[in-house]
Amino acid sequence: MKYLSLMILSLVLLFPTTTLAEETVEENNWEVSFGTTQMFIGWYDKGSSPVPTASATLILSRKVFGDFALWGVFNLPLVPNKRVTEDGLLVETQTPPTFMLGASYELMSYEISKTKSLGIDAGASVGRPLTLDGQLFPVGAFRFKILTSQDSTMYAGVTTSPYNAEGDLVWGIIYGAGTRF
Repeated sequence: MKYLSLMILSLVLLFPTTTLAEETVEENNWEVSFGTTQMFIGWYDKGSSPVPTASATLILSRKVFGDFALWGVFNLPLVPNKRVTEDGLLVETQTPPTFMLGASYELMSYEISKTKSLGIDAGASVGRPLTLDGQLFPVGAFRFKILTSQDSTMYAGVTTSPYNAEGDLVWGIIYGAGTRF
């Protein structure tokens, strides 16, 4: 609980609500996104075949300076992780919900019109499972983002992390939609 309180406090402190006095154009700096992550655990292991695990993903981000944004991510696995061993056995493990804090950088942006644009961003986070014995773990993400109107977004990308206690590498396909405000 102590770590969760520190993460929430950090998120509040990292997302300043004031803007610079020189700014005259109001931008939608906040974004909330709802999406899905299809996770594959240890897909490089010989003798086993991973089955993707679906999870619900909530992302809250705030553009803070130029192309940089800070974000908080909550990931809720909806089903257990599954692997089929070379003997044909189905092995299930449960991944707990996780909370992550991090930053992203917009690598590229192409404006299609005044309200529509395409972009690519990359980010890094530190996460922690919401369990008593959860350990901190790094997360990397890369996504394509489409701004479909002044306040609506869609994204798709990939993420990776040594997410579980066994240290298996987890790969994920992420996609979702959001709104800016």
